[in-house]
Amino acid sequence: METLKKELATLKERQKELENCDNEQEYNDMLDECGIDASVYAPSRILQELDPIAYNCGHTDYNDSLLSEVNDEIESKEQEIKDEQTIK
Repeated sequence: METLKKELATLKERQKELENCDNEQEYNDMLDECGIDASVYAPSRILQELDPIAYNCGHTDYNDSLLSEVNDEIESKEQEIKDEQTIK
């Protein structure tokens, strides 16, 4: 039960981070991993500099996707905790 509660606390911290959009570096890393040869320019920087609206929209979409996953995990952990409490 303690492990589930710790996992839930970690997920809720991540949820708060995502709700505040505090993951710009994570988004940049994701863009840079799937972009062009980054030896000269990072794809995230190119997008951010040349099309900030597309960059911001992409970051919002990326963030919303991660937040949805975290919310699902939180719901699952809360149900596991509830189930364990019911069994006892």
